Amino acid sequence: MSKTFSRRRFLGTTGAGFAAAMLAGGALPAGFGKAVMAQDGGTEFHAAYPYLDPGAGGHFNSFVTNAILTAVNPTQVYGDLILQPLGMYYWATGEWLPLLATEWNFIQSDGAAAEASPEAGDASASDGVPAGADAQPLYKMSAINPNADVFEVKLREGAMWSDDTPITSKDLVDTLWVRRLMSQTEWKYLDDVTAVDDYTVHCHMSEPSTEVERYIIRIAYPRPSSVYGEWADKARELFGSGKTMDDPEGKQLLDQFTQFRPDGDYPVSGPYKIDVSSITNAQMTLVKNDKAWNAENAKFDRIINYNGETDTISAVVLSKDVDYATHGFSVATENQMMDSGIRVVRPPVYSGPAIYLNYGKFEEFKDERVRQAMAMAVNRDQNGKVALGDSGIIQEYMTGMSDNLVPLWMSQDDIDGLNRYSYDVDGAAALLEEAGWTKDGDVWKTPAGNEATYDLSFPAEFADWSAAGQDLAEQLTAFGIIINPRAITHTQQPIDLHKGNFDLAIQGWGSSNNPHPHYSYTTAFYTHNTLAVNDGGKGMDFPLTQDTKVAGEVDLDKLTVEAAEGLDVDAQKGNVTTIAQVFNELLPIVPLYERYGNNAALEGARVKEWPADDDLIYKNSPYADGIPVMLMYTGWMEPAEGGEA
Repeated sequence: MSKTFSRRRFLGTTGAGFAAAMLAGGALPAGFGKAVMAQDGGTEFHAAYPYLDPGAGGHFNSFVTNAILTAVNPTQVYGDLILQPLGMYYWATGEWLPLLATEWNFIQSDGAAAEASPEAGDASASDGVPAGADAQPLYKMSAINPNADVFEVKLREGAMWSDDTPITSKDLVDTLWVRRLMSQTEWKYLDDVTAVDDYTVHCHMSEPSTEVERYIIRIAYPRPSSVYGEWADKARELFGSGKTMDDPEGKQLLDQFTQFRPDGDYPVSGPYKIDVSSITNAQMTLVKNDKAWNAENAKFDRIINYNGETDTISAVVLSKDVDYATHGFSVATENQMMDSGIRVVRPPVYSGPAIYLNYGKFEEFKDERVRQAMAMAVNRDQNGKVALGDSGIIQEYMTGMSDNLVPLWMSQDDIDGLNRYSYDVDGAAALLEEAGWTKDGDVWKTPAGNEATYDLSFPAEFADWSAAGQDLAEQLTAFGIIINPRAITHTQQPIDLHKGNFDLAIQGWGSSNNPHPHYSYTTAFYTHNTLAVNDGGKGMDFPLTQDTKVAGEVDLDKLTVEAAEGLDVDAQKGNVTTIAQVFNELLPIVPLYERYGNNAALEGARVKEWPADDDLIYKNSPYADGIPVMLMYTGWMEPAEGGEA
């Protein structure tokens, strides 16, 4: 199957070259491995995360797609070591590790605040503490003022950019205004952001929401005003004049900003910065930034980041030149890792692959019975096992959020009422017939009389999604919906989706970035749909006003916002239940399986050790509050004694 997958065009060395070197027992191809490392005795952490080098379209505008190691959201794990968030979150305990912020509150405009206090971690607690969480004070708001209309942030005084200038309120305020230009979701709850003084920011909430905390503290990591201040000024001027992103002026400013390319040697706040001169299509070096307020906690002198997706990185991992990787390795590669003594850890990812449909191109997809039939015609348990073995778990509840979250937000009676879409080809056929489809021999025909034949695109370099796509194509074709699998390089495939250049596509459901269900529904209804405008298209073009049996006519934009609306989490559960039930009926995207990590965690070469398998740090999604990043920020992770650079 691997022979049918196109490799990343910008990589100078193919996965096949790596494999050949491995099988022959020889060295890795030039550009990878110990031979290119500095010999100064410094300690190194070897990471693996894909990026586009500048010659292939990579750049340093951290708000825009294809930014190098820093991007629109915290999926690019090691970017958090370059531009620090305000805080990072322990998913198992609900506590924050304060970074560029020291405290925050929901307050009233007149100054009335919720009670909040720093809470120290306790390593001896009976229910356990995540590795590193006892190293410094944590933070958790113990109460929220129900009448609050402002989210207040106190920044860490004395924190500096790498150019020796202080990090102040202006940096955070300007960051948030640029995010408004990018139509980021926090602005569905906010209507203004201002600096009170050099270290205090007020975010005024037009629609109060508990999730403003997550959006601001975790996602809106401050960018330097010295780079982005002029764009923030333009955004304030645009919105202050009453214009919106639907106006020509808004579209023009957005287009100008997405073309903005700052110099790579920009000021950073984290303990590492990119050595721009080191960037090749194979790897880059992150060097220590001693100006960071917490630089001493990061105990490695440099980070070497290997470039590439699963097809490329698998062999580098097997050569033990990578200390941690989250690539979704094939079952065969995972077995080789364990056989060679490389640990495999399995944190939940809280998401997985789903079928996306082009509603603007195919009228027949607009009937939910067609999507329901697809869900029932595919053995999703098989699909997960083919893709990831023990780490591919069937999506049971089909609510659009992780099965891990469903019992936390829905009553058992409501859970029992969900359609599980069990594998049933006869039931799937009956649904298509109800929708006006007919069978001509072995092939279904749509109500318009067209043969049901579609292309299915998936990211070529994602081994798990590629395997899932191939298996999906085989299963649906056997059912009578002819699917032509198309492996597209992973940097281009979502752009094609956003521009509407697809029939069916594999992309993600759920949220690997944030634990509240609201974010899973922003994935379903915004990411590859309404937000496709940022790439100049309509994406899957799924209308957000729908008629349903479970809730009547619904506005899915409104339901998504309401899922996180208000400052009472218990009250939010009713809204979450409604949108979960609506998703379960409509299946606007069709989840396949839920992914758990099969992450490589090498010990003894450069990293002394990783936490035990049952450590609560592994409840964090590996793509959100990143495990190695938090271990470095707390000082828990140590270099191996006598380890090689």
